[in-house]
Amino acid sequence: MVKINSMKFGEITIDNKTYYSDMTVWWDGRIEYREKSHVFGVEEFSKIAAKNPEMVVIGTGVEGVVNVSEDMEALANEKNIQVFVDTSPKAIEMFNAFQNEGKKVVAVIHSTC
Repeated sequence: MVKINSMKFGEITIDNKTYYSDMTVWWDGRIEYREKSHVFGVEEFSKIAAKNPEMVVIGTGVEGVVNVSEDMEALANEKNIQVFVDTSPKAIEMFNAFQNEGKKVVAVIHSTC
């Protein structure tokens, strides 16, 4: 089980290793770099949805600057994938809680503002 330990502006610590980028973290322990962007849209979501998660937690940054497209939310509903959107620190808490419950959850975490 993967755990997001902490984050501060510009960095995120996952399983005690620090990354200086936006990250995507999968329930099965996969960790991927995310292209820096202030938009989370259909294209990025579709790649995640193809792996059939139960839920996706989107961390919109320390100050919540990432925009989540309405089209992405419509696709999530169509695919029956729950989506939770909050600031990155709160999204990390949600991801870890869902992990502890054994959910197939993916976290997409924006590491800056």
